[in-house]
This record gives sequence, structure tokens and C-alpha cells, in this order.
Amino acid sequence: MDTSTLILKTEGMSAYGLQTFDVHRRVSHFPTRSAIMGLLGAAKGISRSQHQALFELSERLQIAVQVNKGGEKIVDYHTVQNFRSPVGKIQTGTKPTYREYWCDSEYTFAISAEKSVIVELQKAVISPAFTLFQGRKSCPLTRPLFETVCEEGNPANALKLLSYGGQIFSDVSGDNQVAVLQVRDQTTVNPRKFAMRTVFVCAEPNNQIEQEVAI
Repeated sequence: MDTSTLILKTEGMSAYGLQTFDVHRRVSHFPTRSAIMGLLGAAKGISRSQHQALFELSERLQIAVQVNKGGEKIVDYHTVQNFRSPVGKIQTGTKPTYREYWCDSEYTFAISAEKSVIVELQKAVISPAFTLFQGRKSCPLTRPLFETVCEEGNPANALKLLSYGGQIFSDVSGDNQVAVLQVRDQTTVNPRKFAMRTVFVCAEPNNQIEQEVAI
């Protein structure tokens, strides 16, 4: 299969949340795969009701994200109505919530797929159908999303070749793998239902770290 990798970058305030029914809406230390799929789906004009189309797109992609800068965490206070209970039922009334955000965060995304798919995604992120934001609508993009396209077919290794710096969380194993995580953020055929996936964590090469320390 002839593949290539689309590179995207974001900066500024972000809120890639974890799944929870708690009053405290926590954010992940790295953008979730489901959030990245939401970003790509919005760019392509896939609405929330077109869940099958989003699932089919997800199945064609391998994704890695690099945390170039984690930023500083802040918490905002909200009240919500008609909220979903832990058992999934909609409850009436008002409920207080606390939502976390990352300020001054910087991320780089690598999306690997067949070249024809990458060409379509590149056009979509350059001229998106819907407004794009970083996890929540209160976190708009602060720079153009598109960065570049490279020929490396492994998304984790593509990020390493670009040398932006930072820990990498990937669908597939890459060079300098240091850990493996289990995360529930895989898009499934069922709306708002996510599956567990294995996340491969890759670090910077030792020689690059040594050079940075020496400098």
C-alpha cells in the first residue's frame, strides 16, 4: 500500500477531555484519538449524525500525536442542564461542573493512510467545511492546522523525522518506544461509544537528548 503522512499542528488553549460523567471534566495529557477524528470529520464536513462515515474514515487511518508543549492547566466553572447520569439517562435540573483546559499547549498530529486519503484530508484541513476547535468550542485554532505532508508511512517515525521535540503517543509502535498504555478513545460503529486501544509511547532518541543537555 502506497502511504504518506499528513502533519498538522495546533497551538493555544485546548481541552481534549477524558470520558467521564463526573462533575469534574478532566483533560487528557495528550489529545485523544476520538478528538482528532472529530477534528478531521469536521474538516471534511462529516456531521455528528453521519457516524458510520466517521467510523469508516477512522478505520483507514493510523494516528500519532506529539506533545511539543503541555502548557499550564486551568479550571473553569459551569452549570449544565439536562445532563447525562452515570447510567446513561438524561436527568433534568441544574448541575455544577468544573472543566479543565490546557493554556499555551502545542501539539503535532501525524495521520498516515493511503495517498488518496491523505490528499482528501489535506484539502479538507486547508479549507474546512465546519469550524474547527481544539476539543471544545471555547478553544479555537490560533494558527493554520496544515503543516506539511511527508512520505514516511509510520506516523510516530514521521514525527521524529520532523524533530519538533516532545513525547509521542501513537497507534503503532515507532522508534525509541518506552511504554505502552491502554486508552478508551477508539471510534466505534456506535455513536458516543468508544473502545479500548493500545497506545505506544515513544521518546526522543538518546543522542538528541544528550545534545540538548550539552547545549
